[in-house]
Amino acid sequence: MNDPEHLSAACAKLLHEKMRRKLTFAEIARHLKHDEVWTAALFYGRATPTHKDIRQLAELLSLSVETLEEDFRSAGPPVRDVGNVAHDPIVGPLRDTLALYAPAIRSVVVENMGDGAISAPHTKVHVERVENGRNSDIRVVLESKYVQYQSW
Repeated sequence: MNDPEHLSAACAKLLHEKMRRKLTFAEIARHLKHDEVWTAALFYGRATPTHKDIRQLAELLSLSVETLEEDFRSAGPPVRDVGNVAHDPIVGPLRDTLALYAPAIRSVVVENMGDGAISAPHTKVHVERVENGRNSDIRVVLESKYVQYQSW
């Protein structure tokens, strides 16, 4: 899923500099004024940076703005294929959980919001650590635009 062989030159540079400088996605996200999940998505070629994002990344990571812009331009549009996540120890169980509870989630959403659809391009994802005594849990929040189906 995070296979460096399939990353664009821009993404490979960003990840290399992130690791070399021992930065976290949260630290980079604060610098960019974006969410850390969106920032990680950018580093893996799943989001599109603005000129301002590229300028701020170049400044933070001491990279050439022109070279980074050209690297992103030559990479083409962001990757939207989700690939095979069945064996990924984090994404696989999330997918399985959504599949398991899909009928229940759909029913509750329709009861509360009316019949409609969730807009994937408008989805924001937030990840939080939740302390529970001896263990740490994780909270994943999906926030998206909801569009009701029209009658005619």
